[in-house]
Amino acid sequence: MRRGREATGVYVYCITDGEPLATLRSSDATSLRSTSAAAGALHPRWPVYSLVYEDLLAVVSQVPLEEFGEEGLHAHLEDASWLEREVCAHEQVIEKVMAGRTVLPMKFCTIFQTENRVQTLLKSNQEQFRRALTRLRGRQEWEVKIYCEPAAVVARQVGKAATDLSGKHYLLRKRAEKIAAREAMNEAQRQAQRSYEKLAGWAEIIQLKPVERANAPSAPRLILDAVCLLPESAFDPCRQELERLGDELADKGFRFQLIGPWPPYHFLTGQVTNEAQEDVGLS
Repeated sequence: MRRGREATGVYVYCITDGEPLATLRSSDATSLRSTSAAAGALHPRWPVYSLVYEDLLAVVSQVPLEEFGEEGLHAHLEDASWLEREVCAHEQVIEKVMAGRTVLPMKFCTIFQTENRVQTLLKSNQEQFRRALTRLRGRQEWEVKIYCEPAAVVARQVGKAATDLSGKHYLLRKRAEKIAAREAMNEAQRQAQRSYEKLAGWAEIIQLKPVERANAPSAPRLILDAVCLLPESAFDPCRQELERLGDELADKGFRFQLIGPWPPYHFLTGQVTNEAQEDVGLS
């Protein structure tokens, strides 16, 4: 595809349904980043718009192949500032559409050669897209993180043991500290399990993400990282229950984070995302 002398591709942000979108232009920055590089479109010269097949919409923008073609993209992916700016733009366009619709987010830099190819994507995957949209409607993706401050938890455990060690040998105290450190980790596991069970009472689906060890023993340690699919009706009571639990555990050395809502990347089936990507490309 060409616009003037410049070759362009069609960048797909997400799939949704319903009435066609009003065009989002770079001047519409009320809920998007206000910098010129990403205020409503991935490229500031062209608006975001929708391509329609029956009730399905692909939210798209024209992008220059000099920058987003295979060679240009390969070079730009090595540029951290460019990558951060464009990933942010990608997410913000999706989040703007999410404000009033259910979305199936596409991967960063999903680019088709022509609008016809995008409409073929909608047609050939229409049943998968409709099922996925129905499954996600009225639901939100949220992430729950729980951190443990080992020093605070150990200090609490040592404080319990120290009352029985007053005036005793230094080595006994050091032994008590080792026992307290072990008990602190057991306590962290108990609280992670307790929090998971609380989430399970509200979430339709929970995915646990890998938790890495902290580099330093005294560094805050991530003990639970869970991605949840929450019905919209459950969000407020779930948040309130987690806040109560967080307040209860704060003085014991635990800290909670509830982050979202996110585009539901974690809850798209592999079939939907893989089939959508098979025809992607500029060849």
